[in-house]
Amino acid sequence: MSRGNLPQPVHEEYGKMPVKAVFAAEDGSFEYEIVRSGRRTVSLQVTRDGRVEVRCPLRMPLRQVRAFVEEHREWVSEHLTRARERMEERPMFTEAEIRQYRKEARRVLTEKAGRWAARMGVTYGRIAIRQQATRWGSCSAKGNLNFNWVLALLPEELQDYVVVHELAHRREMNHSPRFWRIVEEQIPDYAVCRKRLKEYEGYVNPQTAPSDWDEQTERPES
Repeated sequence: MSRGNLPQPVHEEYGKMPVKAVFAAEDGSFEYEIVRSGRRTVSLQVTRDGRVEVRCPLRMPLRQVRAFVEEHREWVSEHLTRARERMEERPMFTEAEIRQYRKEARRVLTEKAGRWAARMGVTYGRIAIRQQATRWGSCSAKGNLNFNWVLALLPEELQDYVVVHELAHRREMNHSPRFWRIVEEQIPDYAVCRKRLKEYEGYVNPQTAPSDWDEQTERPES
């Protein structure tokens, strides 16, 4: 990812609270959110659920933010179209089906977490089964594990990979080379599993009938 330092005008300051803005053009408009922080670069991101985010330095003038969005508007439009298509193609389940899959996910993933944790020599806290918008699982600093109920629909070897991935965070709370070595010790073909998971991205945040339930695309930084 390419990076470049931006000029930091000392006479302007902005808050850290996200601010929404609208890019308007004859060939299409879209809303985007400006998120300021202590970073020195600016990046543009289209999330899986079709939100546009601009992450930029605290003191970057709004006109520069707008110019950055203008420069990459075709890229944004292209990825917004893809995101909307993915949202429309999401599988649909009844609430009764989701309740059943949640129960199955808890049963299967609880058993797998216990077995893999013993094998890896790690411990963990509670296990929660959730509907996560963009993740298959997560591990908190306290060692609590969160898993997406949709894992119940995936092949067993991918379930194992996600469980091992989250348990590996009990030893490395990052994605450093050491973290991936821990994963590889248990799942030698983990790279294949990571690639196969992408085939199921449309399942991560499915729809319910009749109403909707509540790795993102990122533009290289400048």
